Amino acid sequence: MTSIFTRIGLAVTVLIVGCVTMCSINKRAVLADPNVAPEFEKDKGLGRPLVEALAGFYAVHAYYPRSLAELQSQRLVEHGFRYEVWGMSRVYKTLQCAGRAKEFEGFVATIPDYQEKLEAFRLECVRGYSSFLLKSPPIETTWRYTRTFRVWTQFSSQDAQWRVEWCTPQQHQPPDCSRNVFDEAQSGDDYARTHHSQSPPAGLTSNSR
Repeated sequence: MTSIFTRIGLAVTVLIVGCVTMCSINKRAVLADPNVAPEFEKDKGLGRPLVEALAGFYAVHAYYPRSLAELQSQRLVEHGFRYEVWGMSRVYKTLQCAGRAKEFEGFVATIPDYQEKLEAFRLECVRGYSSFLLKSPPIETTWRYTRTFRVWTQFSSQDAQWRVEWCTPQQHQPPDCSRNVFDEAQSGDDYARTHHSQSPPAGLTSNSR
């Protein structure tokens, strides 16, 4: 007689194999969609000046900015690209700041005014970030099957590679499944507000495709 543990093991194996197979099918479908390859090449061209500007910023400061708005000395157009940075790649201003980061970990629901305190901590203690992601606006796919996905072009500073990425929107998630919930990058408006400005820096403008 087959034990319960053996049955569970077989079920888990079947589930894993099924997920891997489906992911492989989805990947082939997305990459084969007639509109993806030309849009990918277009996005790389549009995003390259931003990547070069971010690399230049890093060469001077040894970290990446908190917001694209910090590149205000250069006349750049965002072309709808979204800049993302995560908490795990923070560069702190002092060792004391690094130690204070522990205050915002764990069961945060017990911390009164958590979001406000976290934002104040970032402004006071975070100098920049050691890595970033740059994500294009959604790519409009051609096939009915691939229209169920959200597809975009992405650049990662960790390996300096451009890739086509995709996700499947879920009912219990925000409509834009490409946006990481751990993103800490400031928008141009937030950056201007926290730096006592009434409008985003003139050197960087937002523009759609």
